[in-house]
Amino acid sequence: MASTSGVAALHQAGFATDVRGNVEDAAAFLLRDNRPLPALEAFEAFEASFGTPPGSRPDAEAALRATAVFGHVADELAAASAPPVASLGPAPGGVYLAAPAGAPVEEVHLPGAKPGHTERLLPDPALLDFRTDAPPGRLAAAFGDGLPSPQTIAAVREAVTSEVLSRHVARISGIEPLVEGGPLKVRSRDASAEDNGRVARALARRFEDLGLTVRLHPFRWRDHRLLNVEAEHRVPGADSTVLITAHMDSTAANGDFADGDGDPRPYDPAVDPAPGADDDGSGTAAVMAAAECLKGLLDDGGEPTRNVRFVLFNAEEQGLVGSKFYARAAAAAGDRIAGVFQMDMIAGRQPGSTPVVEIHAGSLVPGPVVSASDALGERVARTVPVIDSGVTVQQLTGPADPAAGRSDHASFHERGWAAVAVSEDLFSTPDGDPGTGTRQYHTPGDTLLDQDHNAEFAATVARSVIATALSLAGL
Repeated sequence: MASTSGVAALHQAGFATDVRGNVEDAAAFLLRDNRPLPALEAFEAFEASFGTPPGSRPDAEAALRATAVFGHVADELAAASAPPVASLGPAPGGVYLAAPAGAPVEEVHLPGAKPGHTERLLPDPALLDFRTDAPPGRLAAAFGDGLPSPQTIAAVREAVTSEVLSRHVARISGIEPLVEGGPLKVRSRDASAEDNGRVARALARRFEDLGLTVRLHPFRWRDHRLLNVEAEHRVPGADSTVLITAHMDSTAANGDFADGDGDPRPYDPAVDPAPGADDDGSGTAAVMAAAECLKGLLDDGGEPTRNVRFVLFNAEEQGLVGSKFYARAAAAAGDRIAGVFQMDMIAGRQPGSTPVVEIHAGSLVPGPVVSASDALGERVARTVPVIDSGVTVQQLTGPADPAAGRSDHASFHERGWAAVAVSEDLFSTPDGDPGTGTRQYHTPGDTLLDQDHNAEFAATVARSVIATALSLAGL
């Protein structure tokens, strides 16, 4: 992608250019596919018989994977009579795609692939100048290895309970009215649904009631004007800001729907129910409870040494769109971010299963952000057994982390900021054993009443993350 002046500069330097169109009329995507590639078997047989030059196997695997992913997406869109897409070549674990603005690439799901396989890419020349005013490695050195104070642990235990989380989830997933005493019950928080904006504004009002400075960050996705919600407690002279985050939108794209004749039909994001109680109503509820916990600490005379900011991102299900816009704006504003704690699906636990919390620090971006994110993840891992010694902690890091690039924390890795995503046991193990989180992922069955929705487990995860984040902020 280039500006008009950039194209002119290329011409002046003697390069030929082929201008394809305005970036506002097209979109770029990265689609990942972690599934086994049957086509590799033929390559392996050839390799065993004749050998291969060094480096050719990774190239072959990347090319085969890119071809397979592109073929699936192109076929799905063609079946839906959508505009054609073009391959831009192999990407890490998948393929880069270019698509006309109206092509519903985000609605194509690879059967059996891990969550978060589609990432929408935003044009941003600032990514070519990869610097922050406070390198994350320097902030990581200031983290220390201490646990949250007894006062912070006590405050978190009191404020962040299963009952509190369930009340928040009930209001944003349609069990209870969105506003107490009001008539509206939320049907869907999908980015295409009318209730999405109503939920954003209702949550913003709740933040305002807590005395926080609230800002709505609008952005456009397709023909929708969406809102990220930010609420902050600022500290004079603070060296940086700690973010506690989740995504407020939902989807039911994996659900089964029928038309008036009983025949299967595609998910209609504008009208179909998408309660999203776990994904990510549970994370959103935890962010709200974190803000309430902070208010209690402030009322008792506590004061952090760093700014504490609560952010609810929109359109995560469309490829991390809201967090990308947010992180781009934060970088342009010169924000100094000490760490980002993202909670994405924290209530899913199948009955009878061992409670497992996943801490994802893996980054696809090299450099100091890797060790800084690992330091954040280690702090959460040390806090979990203080909150509940019966919970198993699974720390995941490095490029092999199955959530690398797949949740909103990745938008901050791109800017060099330390970030982790904390979730239920969502991903399968390296041995292929399935996770024990919700079985209602991206379906209308993801409700507060689902047997896999465990509010007590969500409270344990939320307490661990919130206590860690507030400790990093100096409480």
